[in-house]
Amino acid sequence: MRTKAVSPAIGAPADAAAPLPAPQRGHTRWLVAILVFALTVRLVWIAISGWQPTPDDDAFRYEFAARSLADGLGYIHTNGEPTAFWPPGYSLLLAAAYSVFGHHIVVAQLLNVALGTATVGLVYLLGRRLLGPTPALVGAAVVAAFPSLVFFTAVTLSEVAFTFLALLGVLLLVIEAQGERPRDLRLLLAAGLALGLACLVRGQALLLPVVLVPFWWRLGFPWPRIGDKVVAVLLGIGLVVAPWSIRNAIELDAPVLIATNAGVDFWIGHHEQATGDFGAEGGDELVFSYPELSSVEREVRINNDGFRKGLSFALTHPADEFVLPFKKLFWLYYNDEEGLKWNEGHGGQEFLSDGARETLLGISNVYYYSVMALLLLGAPLWFSVRDPGRLVLLLLLGYWTLVHLVFFGDPRFHAPIMPVVALLAALPIAALWAGRLPWRDAPSVE
Repeated sequence: MRTKAVSPAIGAPADAAAPLPAPQRGHTRWLVAILVFALTVRLVWIAISGWQPTPDDDAFRYEFAARSLADGLGYIHTNGEPTAFWPPGYSLLLAAAYSVFGHHIVVAQLLNVALGTATVGLVYLLGRRLLGPTPALVGAAVVAAFPSLVFFTAVTLSEVAFTFLALLGVLLLVIEAQGERPRDLRLLLAAGLALGLACLVRGQALLLPVVLVPFWWRLGFPWPRIGDKVVAVLLGIGLVVAPWSIRNAIELDAPVLIATNAGVDFWIGHHEQATGDFGAEGGDELVFSYPELSSVEREVRINNDGFRKGLSFALTHPADEFVLPFKKLFWLYYNDEEGLKWNEGHGGQEFLSDGARETLLGISNVYYYSVMALLLLGAPLWFSVRDPGRLVLLLLLGYWTLVHLVFFGDPRFHAPIMPVVALLAALPIAALWAGRLPWRDAPSVE
């Protein structure tokens, strides 16, 4: 039987409890400065943006659902009928905040500021355990100043909340894996609960526990222990997701795990006119079919039709299915303009001059492309399955990309994985800081 081994970049918990040496105390001061910067720049941006929901886009729907929930009306469509078309997690978070602080957009924005700033702290904590203190600090700084992540703070979209919850779940799993006990059910269940909430915000988190399996195996856990961990995490996820699935079965009279837009999103990526992105009409052809049905019945029907028609197309058009993933990959990562564009409602509420808009779009893209270039530059530092810390980051990046190759690509969708990209991109910066060339691998980058 293999014995559990811990890489140098993934220190034992006992070390973390010891007094910090002088260099690490310096890191703590830098971290505080980074967090203050992250908080400040996000507060400044929501003041500048003055964003308000524009009718009938995703941000409007999330905010409308939150108000309805806070008013005790349930999770409803604008026509007053029950719905599950949009995942409910972000609206539930907003509803909780509205119930306490009142129904104001600024409450939603301040919630995003808090979650976005906390995410910077999670990046540091995760990076320190997986890569070492210096890459962790650099990664946190990159995320703190990431223009598009700052821009999304002002908008009632799910990116900020999902990123926080997913990173929290992963961090708890990493902490548990580093513990002295072979299995800590409390941490595993806590991670499952966090990931369950992330699933309710965006269903892409459902298989994240499976992504951790190679990480656990690389740390030396035997397969029975790995199975125990997966089951415990899935139990935590189920405790959060199951009540919502039961609600859907009652309200929609059909088995819907989280949301009925999954089938539509799948069809968008797999039909005769599919281009790999949202397309000119999105899912309108499917969404507005069956006008004779009630909105509840229509949701269920188009969800099922989306999966059925999409799968049929995939099986009967192998040549198209070979090309489409490359198109989806392009659309997923080709630029980083969506954060700012959502602040202006894609033209619905412009608040910037043409010059200011082009400048901010340019800054957002240059920053993004620079981080992606650093990611590629540091490939020798992260492209290794031998180091568990780097492996888990690669697995997360690969998983997030693959999920969107199954559905469709949009540059907005890469926002939640940017903290992971930032940590990998931090490795060459830390190597240069230590006086090494980033394309020459080293055992660890402290």
